[in-house]
Amino acid sequence: MTVWDDLLTAHERAALAPGRPEDLDRTPDVLVVGGGAIGLAAAAFCRRRGFERVVLIERAPRLVPGPSSGNGGSVAPDMHLLTDTPQFVAFGRRSRQLYLDLDAEWDGAIGLRRTRWLDIRAEVPRQLPAPLRALTEDEVRDLEPDVRLPDGASAVLAEGQLAVHPARLAAALAGRAGQVATGVGLLGVSMRGDRVAVAHTTAGDFAPGALVVATGLVPRPWHTGVVQRWVKGHMLAVAPGPWRLGSVLAGPYGGGTPLPGGGVVCGGTFDDDAGPEVRPEVADPMAKALATLLPGAAEAPISHRWCCFRPWIEGRQPVVDRLPGLDNAWFAGGHFTTGIMMAPATGAAVAEWIATGSTPSEVEGFTLPVTEPCP
Repeated sequence: MTVWDDLLTAHERAALAPGRPEDLDRTPDVLVVGGGAIGLAAAAFCRRRGFERVVLIERAPRLVPGPSSGNGGSVAPDMHLLTDTPQFVAFGRRSRQLYLDLDAEWDGAIGLRRTRWLDIRAEVPRQLPAPLRALTEDEVRDLEPDVRLPDGASAVLAEGQLAVHPARLAAALAGRAGQVATGVGLLGVSMRGDRVAVAHTTAGDFAPGALVVATGLVPRPWHTGVVQRWVKGHMLAVAPGPWRLGSVLAGPYGGGTPLPGGGVVCGGTFDDDAGPEVRPEVADPMAKALATLLPGAAEAPISHRWCCFRPWIEGRQPVVDRLPGLDNAWFAGGHFTTGIMMAPATGAAVAEWIATGSTPSEVEGFTLPVTEPCP
């Protein structure tokens, strides 16, 4: 169980496990397959775009059964200035603004928090893109009195970042996503020309105007020629202790994300094994790494350990694209470790594409990398 599960209200828990409504709309404007953060955002933004009849199905008994509720909840696009393309950063910043807009509109229902990041590393680039800036050891101590830099290490500061409670976000989106059904899986589709005519599911058939597949990885039959895999990762949380921490600590030395109650979420790893079991010998070193930066956490008990599987598609970029050869079906996935960060921008782009028929400029580079044609 993740640390986030313990922080949910009874109402939020119920929103994440709605079951199957008896009056499912069989001819919706939009059918969304996949109840992670990306699918929920796509459904919610389709509703906001004016599609009144939206149905979302998730095959698991609960929404966000995978990485969408197993991550640290980071929305830190500026940190990607050091690793990713300008388009990626711009897309993340678009999501950050949408989070701020939704939080204001929904009276804080998504559990949004304002954060700053300290990326602690052995060497800081001589020229940092704005708004990133390098901090001296004294500046780090002034900002975070309980943090200690390892010998020779430096820090990069990113102000104005965000974090969300990922499961609370999912519950808020679910209440605004149209009809939501759990325990319903996609079995296949029937085509008429270049359009999906019927979606066959474990709850019967649907004839949607548009289909959005948000299953992390590309499912059959469209997976042909796509290099993709699930990547296992461990996370953990340490209980509150005798320290103050207001920044997310990141970088090769380790780190973690402070929780409102004083605990810290650490993660995640990139593991070779494919088993679903949580392995303390893999997870627990993250707590020791946190203590190298936050010495007060050296004796902190581990309160939670969990693992999840992130969707990696060749290129390690989000994919927001039409499904091959289809005019009314889209795929949104492959977000790897950034699904929570990119969810609002992805949902908004999918809704715009369905409504206008034109590719939104912000996702023109996020195409599906197919090496072989789909049969």
